[in-house]
Amino acid sequence: MSSKLSKIITYLNQRIFYIWLLLFAFFSTLISPENSLPYAIFSTFILYHLIYTMSEKLFTAVILFLTITLCLYYPIYAYYGELNSGIVAAFFETNVSESFDFLQKISIDDLIIPFLFVFSCIILMRLKKFHQKSPINKQQKILNIVLSGVFIFSLVYIPTKYYLEGAKDEEDERKWTLANSPVNVVSFYANIHDSIREYFDEKQELESMLTKPNPWQVESVSPKYQNYVLIIGESARRDYFSAFGFHLPTTPFLDTSKGYFNAGYVSSAPATYHSLLKSLYFKKGKTLNYAYNIVSLAKAANIETSWLSNQGSIGRYDTMASRVGVSADFSYFTKKGGFNTKSVDDMQLLDELALKLNTPPKSGTKSRLFVLHVMGSHRNFCDRVTEEERKLTFINKEISCYVNSILKTDTLIRKTVDLLKEKNQSYSVIYFSDHGLNHINKDKKESIHLDYDSKFESNYEVPFVKISSDDTKRIFVNTKRSAFNFIYGFSEWLGVKTKELDPNYHFFSDKEDEKIKIFNFHKTIDFNTLEKDKVSSLLDKKE
Repeated sequence: MSSKLSKIITYLNQRIFYIWLLLFAFFSTLISPENSLPYAIFSTFILYHLIYTMSEKLFTAVILFLTITLCLYYPIYAYYGELNSGIVAAFFETNVSESFDFLQKISIDDLIIPFLFVFSCIILMRLKKFHQKSPINKQQKILNIVLSGVFIFSLVYIPTKYYLEGAKDEEDERKWTLANSPVNVVSFYANIHDSIREYFDEKQELESMLTKPNPWQVESVSPKYQNYVLIIGESARRDYFSAFGFHLPTTPFLDTSKGYFNAGYVSSAPATYHSLLKSLYFKKGKTLNYAYNIVSLAKAANIETSWLSNQGSIGRYDTMASRVGVSADFSYFTKKGGFNTKSVDDMQLLDELALKLNTPPKSGTKSRLFVLHVMGSHRNFCDRVTEEERKLTFINKEISCYVNSILKTDTLIRKTVDLLKEKNQSYSVIYFSDHGLNHINKDKKESIHLDYDSKFESNYEVPFVKISSDDTKRIFVNTKRSAFNFIYGFSEWLGVKTKELDPNYHFFSDKEDEKIKIFNFHKTIDFNTLEKDKVSSLLDKKE
């Protein structure tokens, strides 16, 4: 018995380096910020093994480089998520004071995993020192060739699959990149390269928007109001608005307001990027020309434009909106990088709106357009509302915060209208949300949450409201209307007719859009094929 135990101990001692190397591969996957899959641990182990068999010096250099860089980035990942061009923008454009503010946020808890990773690295280096590498024979060469093939396949399969899926949609801007690989010790560094390149490309694209000629061919302009305000909401489900039937008073202002309310408005996509791509831009034929957008349309009609955003100016999910925003006569972004690089209250936009309303319009313009792009009900919901703003309770803490974020949006709309009334000028306000959300973890009341998906009606069912200074009654309709056609409603709202837009289509008419379509990240499908996710199904779970 003792001899068997001795053999086992001897066997483990001979292989303790590789056993710890596998554990280090696990820690590498754990600390890496990119999305991963379980097999990435073994792919990472294979990578380390191949480097070690190639050169011990190279192995040491790679392990130390990985340990230092991943540990340095982990606190940033804990607050802002995986790397993208928005975070890179924040890095390049943040001043010393803002950097110091971030360092003050880092807690001891944020350093636990980096500490464990450094500790595992030290042990690995000690074990390597005492490990005797076997000479490479023919069998080991064959094994290394096979392992290399397995590693390469695991590295490129997902990026290739993702790229080919995107190629089916001509509007999809997917590129083949190792940043999409589940082997995150590789994808992290590929993402650093891609994010830096994207940052400079996006910055150049945004700057070029200022010099591109306006392509719209305007036939007539007859604006009805002096001030137009478009509020683009975020992640707001229509059925959480009391103005559209929710049982709690989440929208006391909208509940009593005169105006136009459409309960049949359907977002074009389940996330901000694709939703705004297909709503704020006009697709002429089969080609999408970014110069055809809501701001360039207003400017072509000699309407002064201002873009006030509490979302990001540069980032993987921000550029679709900021491309439009930077081309406005005046643009203001609360964040230098992506939407998640800083937490700013939506109400701050009202201060900028008040300043712009009190600034005389440029000569020759009769009307002004103000676009407010808010964070609204974006995750994390409790970050959107202060303790004092948490007045309503529903289901659990997270859902209660979501409900109160809707209440806060209602307050923002009310305060916007109040600012417009103070000017004693005619006005019109449109509010819609870019997309909705769906419930998850519905088995237990404490775990119920809201998240992004593409297979539920609630991911696309969003509020649409128009409130104007000359409204005399409350018009509530359930007219099926697709956000794909929003730019038609926008031009109709501004009183602008162009050669490009169909004069026979009327966004605010009672005639419904036929066969509402949505884009589900992969392809365009019928809205009526989606699953239901009603908030009413949760009512029996409340206190």
